[in-house]
Amino acid sequence: MAQPYFEGSRNAAMYGNGNYSVLDEVIDIDIRKDSLENNLYAVFKVRYTIQSPGKVQLPLLFLALYRSPSHRIKVNGKTISNQELTPLNYTKFPFISKLKETTDDLSYSIAYAENEGIAVRLDDLIYFNAPLQEGKNEVYIEYETDLGSDTYGFLRNYSLKYSLYPSKFWKSFGPIQVRLHLNGLAELTESNLGKPEYETGTAKWTLHTTDNDLDIVINHKTSLVGKIVLWLHPIGIASLLLIGMVLLHVKLMSNYPKSRKYIYWLGIIIVPAIFYTAFFLSFDAIEWILGYTSKHGYVFLYVVTYPIFVLLYGLSLSFLKRKYK
Repeated sequence: MAQPYFEGSRNAAMYGNGNYSVLDEVIDIDIRKDSLENNLYAVFKVRYTIQSPGKVQLPLLFLALYRSPSHRIKVNGKTISNQELTPLNYTKFPFISKLKETTDDLSYSIAYAENEGIAVRLDDLIYFNAPLQEGKNEVYIEYETDLGSDTYGFLRNYSLKYSLYPSKFWKSFGPIQVRLHLNGLAELTESNLGKPEYETGTAKWTLHTTDNDLDIVINHKTSLVGKIVLWLHPIGIASLLLIGMVLLHVKLMSNYPKSRKYIYWLGIIIVPAIFYTAFFLSFDAIEWILGYTSKHGYVFLYVVTYPIFVLLYGLSLSFLKRKYK
């Protein structure tokens, strides 16, 4: 069985230098949808206001795994290019270390949280020298990244994690504004940031501490019909049809007493078959309404219960049959 969960990207605040201060950080998370597979993904647009005591080339680093190769970096409105991290120059960052034992080409570790590191490739990191002027400077970076996703069940949940631990590498770190632009594509399910403010489909938070990382869960926005079928689930849809079929079966047995025996045995075979057919077709119907597919475990387990269902249904009807004799 395919793994129903994809870990997704790990994102982090910008790693910096203990001699400089970040006055504030604004994180815009733009939720978008893949037109081919209807998967949700995110575009991060992050702005920092950095206070510099003088003119300097400040080396800065971003962590964003499972991101698109393309990205944009601007310093004070001017586009700059990132630089390649190599086994020779990574040592300028105290939070990057060489792993003694490696798996594949994950040869380095970057501090992701206190006493915790994550194995990375050097080309997974975005490294650049920021030409800062004396006073306030704006550093902007934009990149596209995958979200963690749970494809088990109908309601696909997407997780977004953003580490604030790198803020500890700065002299000081000001408030953080988080703006989650749902764009009518998603709904906020939960977060560890408290209750957000909403403005035209955007969830907003302002953080004054960097003690907790960002942990946000969203899912596809569903229509009213989608919410109803999710609430019913295939078992509910099939059960409603089953009730109608049972009532029809009993009514036919009552109205046609001469053919009751044949109606009885025919119904025992047909009614459970219709129930299971409706149950299985409901999966595809719900996915069609929602607009995406998902995984539902070992469906064949339902198949092996069919004979048991037929037996129980037949026993139940036998009591009703005696009523009409």
